[in-house]
Amino acid sequence: MALEADLVLTNGRITTLATGETAPEVEALAVRDGRVVFAGTAVGAGDHVTRNTKVVDLGGRRVLPGLIDSHIHFVRAGLTWNDEVRWEGVPELTAGLARIDAAARALPGGSWIRVIGGWHPAQFAEGRGPTRAELDRAAPRHPVFLQCTYDWGMLNTRALAEIDLGRALRDGVDPATVDVEAGVLRGMAALRWLYWQLPAPTLAQQVESTAAASAELSRVGLTGLIDGGGSNSGPDIYRAVYEAWRRGRLTVRTRLLVHSAKPGSELDELSGFLRYLPAGLGDDLLRVLGMGEIVHYGVHDGLERDPKPSGATVTELDHLFRACLKERWPLQIHAIRPDTIELVLRLWEYLPDRELLRGLRWSLVHGEGLGADQSDRLAELGAGLLAPAMLRFEGEDCKAPWALDRTGFLPPLRRLVDAGVRVGGGTDAMRVAAYHPFTALHWYVTGRTVSGRRLSDPRNLLTREAALRLYTCEAAWFSFEESSRGRLQPGMLADLVVLDRDYFAVPEDEIPQVRADATLVGGRPTWTSPKFADAFTANVGATVPPPA
Repeated sequence: MALEADLVLTNGRITTLATGETAPEVEALAVRDGRVVFAGTAVGAGDHVTRNTKVVDLGGRRVLPGLIDSHIHFVRAGLTWNDEVRWEGVPELTAGLARIDAAARALPGGSWIRVIGGWHPAQFAEGRGPTRAELDRAAPRHPVFLQCTYDWGMLNTRALAEIDLGRALRDGVDPATVDVEAGVLRGMAALRWLYWQLPAPTLAQQVESTAAASAELSRVGLTGLIDGGGSNSGPDIYRAVYEAWRRGRLTVRTRLLVHSAKPGSELDELSGFLRYLPAGLGDDLLRVLGMGEIVHYGVHDGLERDPKPSGATVTELDHLFRACLKERWPLQIHAIRPDTIELVLRLWEYLPDRELLRGLRWSLVHGEGLGADQSDRLAELGAGLLAPAMLRFEGEDCKAPWALDRTGFLPPLRRLVDAGVRVGGGTDAMRVAAYHPFTALHWYVTGRTVSGRRLSDPRNLLTREAALRLYTCEAAWFSFEESSRGRLQPGMLADLVVLDRDYFAVPEDEIPQVRADATLVGGRPTWTSPKFADAFTANVGATVPPPA
């Protein structure tokens, strides 16, 4: 007798990415207790329907396994999500300024308005960012802070009245990165200083804001993520996500990485995590995964930022690697430049237990500068690469000589995938990129930046299915969950997204506009569009309709 299902989805085009006997595309799924129990024909799914089963007609829509952003800064962004204006996908600067104007009209005078990343001037028809005068006109009674990736940030006149940029110079920030008169800061160090000057929401506000950010990620089709921690954040930022989790407000499976908060304190801070926080703590919704992305600020590089690590930095980094290996902690480390990658690989290759390292799934984050030899060594170590689509934005401005030498293969995705290196897809949102998953998928498939310029060599591009694997079953590998997430076949968690248009059929330039009509985590909807608003509450015990 067929197992009774809680939910049956039918009349769809369901991409399973399955292994074994399940077909790569089916028309129906049956779900019980949060897991897929059947994937196949509508007739077969009908055998699992009883009077208690919810039956949802997909109307021929494409369904994908739940999308997992394997490198995103959700926890940090969640703290101020409700206080920010988002410019992701806004096609014109005038429309972006209108959003600031709308926020200013809705908020009491004096309230801060922030546009903290997720956009680039190249996306605008005007081909430029705003001036301070334009920010003043949009919000004359509100302090405004606007940030463009980690390249630069701008304060409007009201914000300059509240923030003493001269203090940045007195605090030791490089004068070349702070224009006090213009209200402009450049580079990560100067921007990090500014973050500490901005007012922080209360814990209650942070919890509500984190819940709102989680709901938004569900709306765009995410069912899971690996949080990369990030600069300007430390142990205290996790209070809000923990509380949202306790209150049942978290809608996306979240895997946390811990990291150092203060340059120069890496050994003390990270050693404390290793002593007092066990990796793997948590449940299927929220879990501590390991350490990263910033393992040591002394090697935290950029496309054009060379940290020039000292001998003492290398010694400390090696100590941290060995301590993580001894305590069996998974680890992910930011490494962009060829020389930084070489340093990390060399230290890993000299570790005492290479098999243990392989089992812990250590990984590079970014890896744009990977060369052919380094790619082969990464494969030999059994390590992975988290390759967020950062260059969809930052590729517009990259002028680093080493990067120009590798133009078209930053990183060498096709070579890595073909060599069997596990590669995870993601965005690196929220400050340097947009959080919409289909913008990243568009990058892997087309290699085009936000302006439409093709940056990747055609030989380095992925098929739509290969790109999807980076966002599903491959992404699940990095959190040791490839046997339970990332595919839609019996035994796997029923994490999935119902699309508003067919990812596999739309023209390439429409991929970034693909959105979710419904997102399910463990068979339960975390987001439904108006088209499916009643679908998961009605139709209990309905007969499975024939295919369209």
